[in-house]
Amino acid sequence: MERFKGPTLFLIALSLVLGAGACSKQPAQNTATHGAGPENPFSYPFVKQFHLARRADKPYGSYKAFYLLTEDFEPEVSSASDLESIRDVLKFASELSSKHGIPWTHFVDANALAPAFLSNDPATRQQCRSMIDDLARMIGRGDDCQLHLHGLLDSALLDYLKAEEKVHIKESGLAEAQTYRQRKSFFFQSFYRRGYRDLVASLTYGKRFLEKTLYPGKKQILAFRPGGWDHGATSQDTLLYFYALSESGLIANSGLSTGTFGEADFRVGNDPGHNIATVLGGEHRLFEVSPTAGPGGYINPVLPHDLNKLSNSAPGEMAVIVSVYHLGSLQKGQASTEHPAKSDTQLQTERDTLENHFKTVAELAAAKVVYPITLRDLLEIISQMQEAEASAGPRQPGG
Repeated sequence: MERFKGPTLFLIALSLVLGAGACSKQPAQNTATHGAGPENPFSYPFVKQFHLARRADKPYGSYKAFYLLTEDFEPEVSSASDLESIRDVLKFASELSSKHGIPWTHFVDANALAPAFLSNDPATRQQCRSMIDDLARMIGRGDDCQLHLHGLLDSALLDYLKAEEKVHIKESGLAEAQTYRQRKSFFFQSFYRRGYRDLVASLTYGKRFLEKTLYPGKKQILAFRPGGWDHGATSQDTLLYFYALSESGLIANSGLSTGTFGEADFRVGNDPGHNIATVLGGEHRLFEVSPTAGPGGYINPVLPHDLNKLSNSAPGEMAVIVSVYHLGSLQKGQASTEHPAKSDTQLQTERDTLENHFKTVAELAAAKVVYPITLRDLLEIISQMQEAEASAGPRQPGG
């Protein structure tokens, strides 16, 4: 299929989509500006929520909800000792999965793998390659890996990848937002600081880098999670963000956020039953699988959320509970001026808390309340359901 052509057609599509939505609903950015409510991407006209039907003929048919355990893999990798520590954490995480039958979906910061190819220190290079082998073994046991970035790919890594493979990146351009409601992370650092071509280049090369490194060309990287939950300040930004994902060959996102970063109305994701959507972006349909929003933010495995209550959904529907963790928080010596290094006792307490969460999920799975799944498997189920719905024709009102 011929690729979607450049910025002119994209801007036409953008105006048509936003114009069509304006007939029935004012764009969320305007209501936020006038104090009628927070900026809410789930109300944008190109984001269409949908509900997953429970299928009695499927293995998960008698369960209440899918449970998707995700983590943002963004460890400190500056030295061989850093890598040795995170490898110990990965071993612990893998053992939890094997023992309790609950897979991880790792959103891997591609820059964290760069030392395996670029470090001048042989010990660091070797430990990073061993860390990659650890992730590959976890994939072989049922885990999933997808792409994560907080900004652009490291320039040295990008040069290294470009030397191996040249990818044509098209131009696009939109005016910078006058105000910026999000944490100035992925979209801001890439698009507003460097432009659309560098945004798409980082997504494209990052995707292909993980495919070659973790999947040896056997499977594609399908999804992305933006660092800082930053997908732009406006609906125009967010549509451009999804267009960039499409141009990069990605088909899913996990990380829409509502409100203004740092203010009381900010939260990541959406309520169970409302955190899954289809999105118009470029020439392809994309999927949104957002974290499950809970009190004070998104669901985190170390916080005491009632998963049984979250799994409740309308009759005939499957809720999707998406939790978020950071295995780097268990890494020894990882600290900053805001967050001092944790003691061994603190780290062990966090490990115990995470293991208790696995036990809870395993008990709920045994009781046929939640069905643990990876994002890759969930996207396949969603695609199949979408195709079945398309074949069956339009839904009846209220369906």
